[in-house]
Amino acid sequence: MAQLSGCDKEIRQTFHKKEGIMKKVIIFACVATTLVVLFLCTGTECQNKSSLSDNKKETRVALDSLDVKDMPVLKFAKTKYNFGTVRPKGEPISIVFDFQNTGGVPLLIHKVDVSCGCMTVEFPKEPTIPRQKGSITVKIDSKNRVGAFNKTLFVKSNATEDVILLRIVGQIK
Repeated sequence: MAQLSGCDKEIRQTFHKKEGIMKKVIIFACVATTLVVLFLCTGTECQNKSSLSDNKKETRVALDSLDVKDMPVLKFAKTKYNFGTVRPKGEPISIVFDFQNTGGVPLLIHKVDVSCGCMTVEFPKEPTIPRQKGSITVKIDSKNRVGAFNKTLFVKSNATEDVILLRIVGQIK
């Protein structure tokens, strides 16, 4: 993955902190719900300790059996695109980031956030099955823009790395 500037690292860390807390809450809620359902389904009064410990073991085994092979993996051909020097012609600059799902289950891109209102993004809304390729198309409005261009896209998905940063750099003269 490309080197990140201090600002990018800070943005990514903040984003991951929020996402990490959300994941922990969801996992805790799922495990708690599972345990409550198991407890209620087997009866609260007549349940013996051995069946309760068996249920806990089954839940733990189910959680431990989740593996990377059971997750989608989002791999981009490149995460940084340098369009060089261009002159604003009124036509948008179009950039394509190609990717592949190298995991074992379907990949779903939830959203792609951009760091500038001058960019529009098109990405697949349907799941990308394992080993299937796809692309994210970015269009940059170069009209009334002059100078160095250095923008970031945040690709949010259900992949093992849930947020991937893509960078676009160049010069508009």
